[in-house]
Amino acid sequence: MFLYIAKTLEVFVFCYAGEFLSSKSKSISDVVYESLWYDMVPSDRRILLFIMVRSQKRLTITAGKVFDLTLEGFMSVMKASASYMSVLHAMY
Repeated sequence: MFLYIAKTLEVFVFCYAGEFLSSKSKSISDVVYESLWYDMVPSDRRILLFIMVRSQKRLTITAGKVFDLTLEGFMSVMKASASYMSVLHAMY
């Protein structure tokens, strides 16, 4: 039982980090736009434009490029885990 709790906590930490990264990556474009970009030299403005374009794509942490580690994914893993545990408990 202790191993189950430890592994659940480990998965939660990774999923929380993935959710945090995803939410912060969405706000990069807004923060860049709200900066004083109009006072910068044109070469720096182009760099900020590239940053804004790149930040339109959401950053995620994935498990083997198959599963996005988010809190929604954590909930689906926990639901599946609970159903497996109830089946195993009913069998023994």
